[in-house]
Amino acid sequence: MKNILEYISTNWQQKLIVLLVGLLLGWLIFGGKTESNHSHERHQHAEESSDAEATVWTCSMHPQIQQPNEGDCPICGMDLIPLDKSAGNSSPAVIEMNPDAIKLANVQTTRVERGQSSKEIHLNGKVSIDERRISSQAIHFDGRIEKLFVNFEGEKVRKGQTLAKVYAPKLISAQEELIQALKTKDTYPELVKAAEQKLKFWKLTTKEVEQIKSSGKIQEYFEIKADVTGYVIKRNVAEGSYAKAGSKLFEIADLQKVWIVFDAYEKDLPFIQKGNEIEFNVSAFPSKTFNSTITYIDPVIDAKKRILKVRTEVNNLDLLLKPEMFANGIIYADMKHKGSELIVPKSAVMWTGKRSVVYVKVDGGFEMRDVELGESLGESYILKEGLEEGEEVVSKGTFTIDAAAQLNNKYSMMNRPESEPGTPNLQQYATETFNLKLKDLLQSYLTMKNAMVETKAKESNKAAKAVMKALMQMKPSNLDLKGKAMKFWTEKYELLHVHLADILKNENMEEQRKAFKPFNVALIASLKSLGTGAEKLYIQYCPMADNDTGAYWLSIEEEIMNPYFGDMMLNCGEVTDTLIKEEPKSIHQGHQH
Repeated sequence: MKNILEYISTNWQQKLIVLLVGLLLGWLIFGGKTESNHSHERHQHAEESSDAEATVWTCSMHPQIQQPNEGDCPICGMDLIPLDKSAGNSSPAVIEMNPDAIKLANVQTTRVERGQSSKEIHLNGKVSIDERRISSQAIHFDGRIEKLFVNFEGEKVRKGQTLAKVYAPKLISAQEELIQALKTKDTYPELVKAAEQKLKFWKLTTKEVEQIKSSGKIQEYFEIKADVTGYVIKRNVAEGSYAKAGSKLFEIADLQKVWIVFDAYEKDLPFIQKGNEIEFNVSAFPSKTFNSTITYIDPVIDAKKRILKVRTEVNNLDLLLKPEMFANGIIYADMKHKGSELIVPKSAVMWTGKRSVVYVKVDGGFEMRDVELGESLGESYILKEGLEEGEEVVSKGTFTIDAAAQLNNKYSMMNRPESEPGTPNLQQYATETFNLKLKDLLQSYLTMKNAMVETKAKESNKAAKAVMKALMQMKPSNLDLKGKAMKFWTEKYELLHVHLADILKNENMEEQRKAFKPFNVALIASLKSLGTGAEKLYIQYCPMADNDTGAYWLSIEEEIMNPYFGDMMLNCGEVTDTLIKEEPKSIHQGHQH
């Protein structure tokens, strides 16, 4: 019995030891891993929490708004959306797009190539009668109009056709003299010659004179026959009226050849020469294109309209072209550059105030790039700088790509680098006299701008005269600017003067607004560089102005009042920048700072 109890006690002790060892090993193995797992889970949660905190919320309409938390846009009140970070860490000027997105946006590209530089000059004109083909049908003797065979203007007549029958007492007397002279022709032959000459002086033909001599009868009525074939454009006589010798009975025009007289502006004159080919059409036959060459350029410019006449001659055998029809012409003028130039489509270029930008196709997307443009060539521009031959630019879908760039906080028309190249800070050089004159210029400018807001062409044209008067007071030769400031202002002054002159010569609001856009570009650049001359100015921008190319203007009020559309889209646009007058500094202080 004792042995049995000892065996049980020993066996129980062994099992207890094994159990304790197992528990110890389990804790060492599983306990450490559990702690490791908990630590790993905590790390994952921390990363997820960090990612959640890193989410940036933006506005689809105002991508410059970026907040760490969701909510409403402080500008427009729209719900904020998470910022798309799929574009990766590429350059801020590059927007990445996959092939499906490009296809969906219907983006098309055009390769930049060299081509012959030709400028499209658009001219307006009308069909005119060739003045050399107008004939006056006159009467050569006194008489009474007994019968008219042509009774209205526009009637076609043929050469030799009888236009009128006339009773002429003097011709009756002259015939009697001839018949009496014939009776004494053997004795006095000179009397016969004198009588015949008298009748021929009144434009009777030799045949008619011989008929009188042979018949011996006096002709009471005489016919007026057409000298040319054409259309009666003026009738100056009626039946029963009395006409003096030399009176113009009719004016007849030959319309088988006509003139097309176009109005040309001064700025286009360097590109227009005799012999230039011109193609034109008229609204009556929009699908038909007429071709001709310039035969005459008026040597004198109209003092009021600031245009001159350019003329071409066109055969009009089928009489499709009627006098006074309006015509639209295009001259393709060579630019006379050495060699061929790089050409970029107009549809590829976006205007952002003083800059011109395009989107260039690169690996994985499109890069926004500044370009410098030359002359306009109709549907394209001459390219001076910014692109290389063979590069592809977006020619369709440009604004779609720009919108995608805005949503991804990339450089775009509305979200570009703060420091724009090419605008030097020269405010320290601006003198008090310059600032006072600049203030006068801005006051007259605001009057002109407000007239455009109200779409009052006559008022804006009148206000433009005041702007020109203020600008003339700022001729570089009248100012005391020095060095870089003088050079900068001289360049801008010339641009302001040219574009303001374009506003002045047009009483059409659409044409005024076209010139108003580049005028603002030069003025805003001047203010950014030389100062405002006023306490505060707002630079405002409408992306839909000038056929969706965008345009800027200035205002002293933050509220948008669009001068490019007026009542049509009065509040279209936004404030893009604010100019505040800086206190004048000495040049030395400026360098120290």
